[in-house]
Amino acid sequence: MKHILALLLLLLVAVSGYGQKRFTAAFIAGVDSAINVPYGRATNLKGEEEVLLLDMFMPKADTMKKRPLVIFIHGGGFKNNTKTGRFSSMVCQGFAAQGYVTASIDYRLGVGNEGTNKDYHEALYRAQQDGKAAIRFFRKYADLYGIDTSQVFITGSSAGSKTCLAIAYMDEHEVPPLIDRTKWGSLEGASGNEGYSSRVNGVINCWGAMIDQQWIKAGDAPLFNISGTADKTVPYDSSFDYHGFKYGGYILFEKCLALGVSTGWRPFYGAGHTLDYSVEKLDSAFRSMSQWLYTQLKYNAGTARTDVFRWSAEMKRLDSLNEVDQFPDKAIMFLGSSYIRLWTDIKTDLKNDKIINRGFGGSNLRDVAYYIDQILEKQKLRALFMYLGNDIVAGERDKSPDQVLEHFIYVVKKVRAKYPDIPITWLAISPNERRWTAWSQIQEANALIGAYCKANRNLHYINASSHFLGKNGKPIASYYLNDQLHYNVAGYKVWGNAIRSDVKKIIKQKP
Repeated sequence: MKHILALLLLLLVAVSGYGQKRFTAAFIAGVDSAINVPYGRATNLKGEEEVLLLDMFMPKADTMKKRPLVIFIHGGGFKNNTKTGRFSSMVCQGFAAQGYVTASIDYRLGVGNEGTNKDYHEALYRAQQDGKAAIRFFRKYADLYGIDTSQVFITGSSAGSKTCLAIAYMDEHEVPPLIDRTKWGSLEGASGNEGYSSRVNGVINCWGAMIDQQWIKAGDAPLFNISGTADKTVPYDSSFDYHGFKYGGYILFEKCLALGVSTGWRPFYGAGHTLDYSVEKLDSAFRSMSQWLYTQLKYNAGTARTDVFRWSAEMKRLDSLNEVDQFPDKAIMFLGSSYIRLWTDIKTDLKNDKIINRGFGGSNLRDVAYYIDQILEKQKLRALFMYLGNDIVAGERDKSPDQVLEHFIYVVKKVRAKYPDIPITWLAISPNERRWTAWSQIQEANALIGAYCKANRNLHYINASSHFLGKNGKPIASYYLNDQLHYNVAGYKVWGNAIRSDVKKIIKQKP
């Protein structure tokens, strides 16, 4: 009871800022609910017909006609627990208070007596059939419940997240061979609401894992992952498996980055399964879920393309430069976004004629993560310097600072696969007037990456921010173009002078 009261207290704190922006940490003062709503029926492991129930939560007195939907699927190893657990209550009521429609569902429980991988795979199969029926239920009654059917998201805990991953990414031809489909039917199942789509628009995986990571393909739904790195029940990586569930959150994060699928990874270092049932950790996990989900909403999509494939033509241009940028000795690459691309005098400003400029304007860490192998393929580098300033831009799709760090760590890992020993340097994101409202978040991201670089061999961090701030603490306008974002010639001179000595020291040191 004390745990439940503590969770509810945290939830009340989260929603106490009534009047804030919809779908952020606080919006609605009250939540309505509908309990034990039947959404389908199906034959369970005992051969009995089971009525499937859900609890629904909605923002009270809401004027919005069509709202995003979040469905929660509880954990319990496919054997126990119900839709009314502590974490499901936090998630469902928390998101409802932010303006979403939410639901927590029950599904057919039970694992065969022998507890084999086949038994667990079939338990997953039944759960995902029921989950798909719940999704179809809300599409069927979307007008009644005020749901935007183009914004359907699923999440869960442990076995529930395993179910979510299967719902979103397993196709009919990928059903595990251990599953008796003659007995349990098709992937969509017959749990109810036939004729409606069970497609989802995003998944939040909380300490779940996947049987086969190859289920995820380019163009699939976005995926956010949360795990404890000391989880001994379900792997956060792929160091062991739980009844055939081998690929945990970090592996799925890497898989999505490699495919260009929008993703995120929130590790809880040293935490066990279900984050040790810690109130503070679960609340932190929910806040990360909320931050990420907000960036996925269609209202925040804008008109410009954000997928990694928008750079296909630019990559061909950069590839063609490989014939020009050839050096007998190892070169130095400056990789990044428009701050690098527009630095046309970089060789002069840094007094080094072996610099390869690989800037592509508007790029971010996710883009670099996808293309890094191609960018490095034909180069022999002595050092790599990176500047990526488009992950936090004072916009609705900003990454949180911890997500900027995790994407940076992945890029470093990819670089290390080709260059185990070269120095890699993060050039801190610069202050500028256009993105000044996000400066505190940018500083936090810089600090996180700086600390990571300090703690790891042959990683470096250069912060020249102070050179661009005046006595009033604001950006010095004379160093920027009229767009109040990019350096002008004078600004690049200042940047070059500020970092030149550090660049030389980094290049000269031995691996």
